[in-house]
Amino acid sequence: MANFSENTFGARIANAEALLTHLKTFTSYAAPTPNITIENYEKLIQALKTENTGIAAKKLAYSTAVDIRTKLFFKEKDSVSKLMSPITAAVKAKLGKSAKQVAEITNLAGKIRGQKPKKDDLPPTDNSESKGKDPISQSERSYGSLTQHFANIVSTLTALNTDYVPANDSIKLTTLNNKLASIKTANNNVTASYGALKTSVTNRQNAFTDLTERTQRIKDAVKSQYGFQSTEYVLIKKLKI
Repeated sequence: MANFSENTFGARIANAEALLTHLKTFTSYAAPTPNITIENYEKLIQALKTENTGIAAKKLAYSTAVDIRTKLFFKEKDSVSKLMSPITAAVKAKLGKSAKQVAEITNLAGKIRGQKPKKDDLPPTDNSESKGKDPISQSERSYGSLTQHFANIVSTLTALNTDYVPANDSIKLTTLNNKLASIKTANNNVTASYGALKTSVTNRQNAFTDLTERTQRIKDAVKSQYGFQSTEYVLIKKLKI
């Protein structure tokens, strides 16, 4: 499957609109099938323009959701990765560095610090699946693991009961549980916004495939009706859609 840029999609729509404009001036154009009538071709172009606009909005929504989640884990002053040190220190101070719980939390904290995805999530492209790679899927697995590690830390701290009552508000159980809830919401928002974007990208690609097929049939119909040396055919034959 070809990989088209946003500019290419825009150019293809512009060429389709140019073909439509010419087609409307052709005397007695007779479409051999309903889907290549002037009316139906125009409807397809309009649907593609709407889909294209929608994709831009969905990309922004996805990018925003990704940014929120990344901040929760890594970029805010009280992000999960930055809370690992004070949490570990608080448990060590109470139980001693040789305690089993300290070892568990230290291990999980190390996984969180060392598992930051190398690249932020990228929106899907039309040839992402054909390359055999899905960076989104890989990122979701990473963030899923990070979320589980953090949940395990919160669970371990909760089990300590009165042995975990830190003075630092940012690492109190109530705060950590609230952050865990925010992370789960952020994960769900990334998944939902990616799903919406991916669906739109697929729909657009299918619609452009349809547009290309209909365009070729229209060119064939014009060549058949008016002749391959006709002005009508010459006007549209080189339009790439």
